[in-house]
Amino acid sequence: MKTILNSFFHRKLTLIIIISISLSSCSENPSITGYDLLNPAESLIITKFDSTRDSSYVTHKQIIQHDILGGTKRILIGKYNDLTAYSLIRFILGLSSELKDAVKKNDVVITSARIKMNPVYKFGDTLSNSFSIEIKEIYTFFDEYKFTIDSLKSGRYEIADENILNRTIDDDTLFYCELNTNKVLNWFKLVASDSSRKLQGLFFSPTASTNYIKGFASSNAYYLGDPIVLEVVAQYNSKIDSLKFFVDADLHVVESSIESSVEPVTDDSKIVLQSGIKTKSLIYFDISRVPKNAIVNSTLIRLYPDTLSSKFGTSHYDSLMVQYITDSTKISIDSAVAFTLVKTEYGYYEGQVNYFIQKWIDNDANRGFLLSTRDPDGGVDKFVFYGPNATIFEKRPQLIINYSYKK
Repeated sequence: MKTILNSFFHRKLTLIIIISISLSSCSENPSITGYDLLNPAESLIITKFDSTRDSSYVTHKQIIQHDILGGTKRILIGKYNDLTAYSLIRFILGLSSELKDAVKKNDVVITSARIKMNPVYKFGDTLSNSFSIEIKEIYTFFDEYKFTIDSLKSGRYEIADENILNRTIDDDTLFYCELNTNKVLNWFKLVASDSSRKLQGLFFSPTASTNYIKGFASSNAYYLGDPIVLEVVAQYNSKIDSLKFFVDADLHVVESSIESSVEPVTDDSKIVLQSGIKTKSLIYFDISRVPKNAIVNSTLIRLYPDTLSSKFGTSHYDSLMVQYITDSTKISIDSAVAFTLVKTEYGYYEGQVNYFIQKWIDNDANRGFLLSTRDPDGGVDKFVFYGPNATIFEKRPQLIINYSYKK
């Protein structure tokens, strides 16, 4: 019995000693894990860099890139303010042997021909209901993955002068272009005769009275069925045949009348990003105050929108893309990584760019960010933000870096 009591006493005494040591440790001020193990000369400093608070130098350069607009989910046609959108569509005109023979015998009558399209987007003065277009024949092959607005202006492509559109029918959910039937019959004749001269596509352009831009689902859109179809009704061999021809290629190009052939003048009071004409922006923050041995814990970039100057269509991605610049002269980017800025409940756009900032520090490679819209080809939406020299200081672009380093 005595042995048991002695054992209990020793265990209790040991427990009291452990608790006393623990209480003694808790009485010290809490610190960063491992802080007391550091050499005092190498103390760990945790701090923050804020481009607005630290009066950092910030600048930007507006850029217009003539990117390819083939293979996109929408094609655009129309006109609004300084913007004019054109579309090119090529159909596969496959004719049966029976129809070819009838065409050769001049035994075909085209009773109707129309292009059916699916409208999905509007931009501009849509309340004016002023939208009219022309359609002309193209007799030069175009590559949808190489054709740009510069291609259209080059004069290398044969586009006929005659407008072959008779009228349009627009019920908001479908848009029909009724065509000159004689022109369609001529296309059939060229196919049936195996002529080297064949229709290579149709060119859609707005008339002067048009006051907004329409977007239509392209052949690359995820639609049930085909979003663009050429429907032809033909009479031959004592029968009526309803024919459907589908798209081989489609694209759009957008021209800005105020776009200069030289680099646009930078206005540091605002930052403009616009889809369609691919207006992007290089923005540079001087972070030289951040030590070279810094470890980035988190970063935030914030942009404050000028809501009165911005303009959007009926549907758009309300977010931006940030990319890492490898050459600020050629505006080359590292396309492997991109980050997104999203609109917050506070009204500004914000996103984390930790990886980019750490690369700047580690490689001494700060050449700025490239800012662009998330949907560069699906519309002509215009984002305007307060720039580095905006009169409202609190709304200038902001870069916040939380970092740590050894002193």
